[in-house]
Amino acid sequence: MLPHMAHDYDLIVVGGGPAGYAGAIRAGQLGKKVLCVEKENLGGTCLNWGCIPTKALLDSGAFVRKLREEADEWGVSYDNLKVDFNKPIQRSRAIAAQLNKGIAHLFKKYKVEHVMATAKVTGPNEVTFEKDGRPTKKTGQFLLLATGAKPKSLPGIEFDGKKIISSREAMSLTEQPKRLAVIGAGAIGCEFADFYNAMGTDVTIVEYLDHLLPIEDTDCSSALERVFKKRGINVMTASKTTAVKTDGDGVVLTVEPRDGGDATTVEADVCLLAVGVTGNIDGLFDGVDVEIDRGHIKAGPDYKTNIDSIYAVGDVIGPPWLAHVAHHEAVGCVEDMFGEGHAAIDYHQIPGCTYTHPQVASLGMTERKVKESGREYKVGKFPFQASGRALAAGETDGFVKLIFDKDTGELLGTHMIGEHVTELLSELIMAQRLEATEDEIIAMMHPHPTLSEAVMEAAGVADGRAIHL
Repeated sequence: MLPHMAHDYDLIVVGGGPAGYAGAIRAGQLGKKVLCVEKENLGGTCLNWGCIPTKALLDSGAFVRKLREEADEWGVSYDNLKVDFNKPIQRSRAIAAQLNKGIAHLFKKYKVEHVMATAKVTGPNEVTFEKDGRPTKKTGQFLLLATGAKPKSLPGIEFDGKKIISSREAMSLTEQPKRLAVIGAGAIGCEFADFYNAMGTDVTIVEYLDHLLPIEDTDCSSALERVFKKRGINVMTASKTTAVKTDGDGVVLTVEPRDGGDATTVEADVCLLAVGVTGNIDGLFDGVDVEIDRGHIKAGPDYKTNIDSIYAVGDVIGPPWLAHVAHHEAVGCVEDMFGEGHAAIDYHQIPGCTYTHPQVASLGMTERKVKESGREYKVGKFPFQASGRALAAGETDGFVKLIFDKDTGELLGTHMIGEHVTELLSELIMAQRLEATEDEIIAMMHPHPTLSEAVMEAAGVADGRAIHL
């Protein structure tokens, strides 16, 4: 490594998404000279094509669904409901653009330099990119790689951007498809299935594993399946897509039962492939041998690669592919890098949120994982049908489910499905972080009437002390 004073920057960050911009800003706060190189807009996939704009679409869809299905109950009538599909798309893009400008402002505030370009790592302390049409080399004491991830295809089923699309195209289609097939029922697949169904598209969702949202607690997955089916979504779980053929009118999927049986065909105008992601590493390295493992940069617990001066954080180093994880990894990495120290991330306690309607939120162990561990446990489940606030809001689908150690009362897992449960989750994150027990959650006075009372009541159910169930 070159002496520190010989470098152009203390830190060069490649990638301006939730990991990259957070790491760059934290370094700027520490008084370091920082350069961030991002090939597109600041905010990365999350802000521009993922987390934020998809939530705008989902809320637009929920508004339309409420008008279609519940207007009379709320005393609203209309002669002819018309939905302009392009307006929610435009609203989603405008929100992304607004937030993008906010990051640029923060960079300016903390004196972080920013270049929009595609960077290559050309040395242990060097990146190269084109500026004003000319190759430019810059050096840094440290390099932080935060290039994120991109959608993964299936063998024999490749993206064409028109009929076989990724999530990026799914949020910017200029014409609403009459029929949509979704392959993959993780958070991305389920969220788009929810939005397009709300807008009036005929949706089929195909999942290889036994349930929608297969990493979630089975009770939540099953509850979401019931809601999706009730709304007319064709749910095909334990099924595998063996072929997708395109023709002049759309696509035809060949779908077979995973465990054997006759194949069926699913016809659609568009097929969304949502089967996972892989690290953005194509063309990233030129003459630098950074170790790669299964499509992602290999990084240690301190996020250092096999080259001492090069670190990597966020989606590019593998699961969990979540913006909040990427953010905390980057901030912690930078603080360690410059000798500040930080609280290590507990990867067993990563909050998960899916913004379908109803939403799904979770933390800690699922019930099946607790069973596999052999621990004695008890479960408290409180349905929103018994919540006065949920009844008043007309949002009674779902429940709060809490799993406790039978002997100690330790909170092992939180699993919720219902409207706004992603906002309830932070209370349980704090409770778990501070090692709150079942008794302490019951004793916490929750304001009435709120959805959050369901947390207190669920803890009470586990111990036979719930008042309202």
